[in-house]
Amino acid sequence: MRLMVLPALAGLFLLAGAAEAAEPPPGASSCTGCHAPMKVADTVIPRIAGRKASDIVQFMREYRSGAWPSSVMGRIAKGFDDAQINAIAAWFAAQPE
Repeated sequence: MRLMVLPALAGLFLLAGAAEAAEPPPGASSCTGCHAPMKVADTVIPRIAGRKASDIVQFMREYRSGAWPSSVMGRIAKGFDDAQINAIAAWFAAQPE
């Protein structure tokens, strides 16, 4: 019985991981309007795909609080609570660079 349960559990984890990677969390689309998913020449806007989630969280919270002055990012960051920022950061961190 143990041999049958382990592959079934592994399959569930793989499916859950694939679903997470395929579907961005709510709010992530507001990032991709400026932060390109692929490398773009001649832009000052950094790519965030593949960056550490902790870095993304830190920057988003600093923009939200006003610690980092900005014209756009502060307004966007104020629209997210901590749980949403964490989910968005984890999703972008899981994307390939």
